[in-house]
Amino acid sequence: MTAGPDGAPDDASASVDPRWTRGASDLFATLVTAVLVGLLLFLVGWLSPVLGPLGLGLFLAALAGPLFSWLMARGRSAPTALAVTVTVLVLIVGAIVLLALVSIRTLADSLAGYGESLETRYASGELTTLQDVLPPDVFVDILGSVVEIVIDVGSSLAIALVVAAMLLLDAPRLSRLVAGGLGSANPVFREAPALGAAAVTYFTVRIRVNAVTAAGLLLLMLLVGVDYALLWGVGAFVLSFVPYLGLIIALIPPTLLALAESGPLAAAIIVIGGTLLNVLAENVLEPTMTGRALHLSTWLVFLMFFFWVWLMGPIGALLSMPITVLVVLVLRHDQRTRWLAELLSRESAEPSRSAARVAKS
Repeated sequence: MTAGPDGAPDDASASVDPRWTRGASDLFATLVTAVLVGLLLFLVGWLSPVLGPLGLGLFLAALAGPLFSWLMARGRSAPTALAVTVTVLVLIVGAIVLLALVSIRTLADSLAGYGESLETRYASGELTTLQDVLPPDVFVDILGSVVEIVIDVGSSLAIALVVAAMLLLDAPRLSRLVAGGLGSANPVFREAPALGAAAVTYFTVRIRVNAVTAAGLLLLMLLVGVDYALLWGVGAFVLSFVPYLGLIIALIPPTLLALAESGPLAAAIIVIGGTLLNVLAENVLEPTMTGRALHLSTWLVFLMFFFWVWLMGPIGALLSMPITVLVVLVLRHDQRTRWLAELLSRESAEPSRSAARVAKS
């Protein structure tokens, strides 16, 4: 902080607002930055078939890292802890991929039967009001699109599993390099451990919130009698990493199946119950567990979700929140960009204290 002519602190110099907002703009630098960002996004979209699985693999490895650290803290040797961590990761992700592929194959074979069931309900007059909105061919097309998306994401998860396992196997060497001062002169490398710890903590909280939400929705689907309830429950768990919007999207397939199988009452139960679970998770559970230390703005969640899906396809839905959270954390660690981090966060808080709360929660 600098002093003014009278010796008092200069509030302008202490402000977190960037200089260009106070009148000293540099149009050329802004244009160059915009061009570079546009070029980077073009390259990301072009390389999305490769970057998508790599990003998922990095995300899975980061989430599995705390298990490795916990085993080491319990006195296990590094090879043993690493073997257990990789095995657990392979079993969990492998089971999810196997469940998705087997269930989707069965669902694909049953699409015609669901269309006929819907036609029967239309003919009986039970769903007259929906006949123009959701004809049987549109119903089958929607479920067919769901089948293609799950197959695409399942194959990407299989590749990401291999990437994550390789990263975990190389984790001890990378940790030694970082501990030895690798990149200590570079602010990005210097802040990487703190950023990684804060991001992992945030997503650990999201895992607990998502588990409660998915379990509640799974129970609801089992009570209603929706086919492939376990598959849709896993989908709800994964998509709930996208606050507010993810669970709503995850409700579409089970709602359609409930409509075709059991009628409008069952579909209404799924929609109403899922919406209540979503409100409870995002407005009660998540704020309570995180202490609102990193509560992203609702508009940012929606915007980033659609942006990354548009740029990278279905895999972008899974990567939208990891990327967004990491960007916000990076912005908070630089005095020049904290104003932007505050804009992207729902609540205005002291950045350093907020980051500390994320790391401790």
